[in-house]
Amino acid sequence: TSVTGTIADLINATNDQTQLSTGANVALTVQSSSVTAADLNTLNAVTGGAVNAAAVTTITGTATAVNAAYAAGAGQISGLGDEAVALTEASVAATDLNTLNANTTGAINAASVTTITGTAAAVNTAYAAPAGEISGLGNEQVTLSDATLAATVLNAVNANTTGAVNAGSVGTVTGTVSDVTAAYNANTVGEITGLGNEAVTLSGASMHALGLNTLDKLTSGTIDAMSGTTMAGTVEQV
Repeated sequence: TSVTGTIADLINATNDQTQLSTGANVALTVQSSSVTAADLNTLNAVTGGAVNAAAVTTITGTATAVNAAYAAGAGQISGLGDEAVALTEASVAATDLNTLNANTTGAINAASVTTITGTAAAVNTAYAAPAGEISGLGNEQVTLSDATLAATVLNAVNANTTGAVNAGSVGTVTGTVSDVTAAYNANTVGEITGLGNEAVTLSGASMHALGLNTLDKLTSGTIDAMSGTTMAGTVEQV
């Protein structure tokens, strides 16, 4: 048994057909070019047959809902893989956004997004995607989940968005004196928030006492400078 129609017609048909809601193997062919992920997932849930979505060129919805449609696989929802996606949520996890980008070769419009959450690496991956893959990003607030974070990675997140980067989860910052100081300076001006009591593990063999003294004033946490083998500076600075 098979049923063909627009997404709206199929939704109405499945609502009227008790046999479909019990998991009958009815194949459904979607004729609409633009659909919501919620509707696709609804059709998939009410039939044991495959949902042919080859006519679909645009999917709208949350990243979670759209990813669920893609995760259904060809045996449940077929014909997907190159659709444009228009997100509808204000807050999105970076991992969900990156997974979605891997699920379609079409462009993802993320203009609705005002907050991105996740690890700094995952957030940077989303920002690194070309505009032809993910568009509409650049001014979002970011809430990080890392406990330990390299200053270079944190600074990269800050450079990727004009929104504030909440690093309140970070307990340890690693990197060179200059990179770590740059992150704390960004915290001072409000580009990065939540820093001030982190432990700092420095890298680099050569250090300057003035830089260490400046850094010491930026965090109440312990600064591990064991990597340093050469110290420059005046007697007073040292």
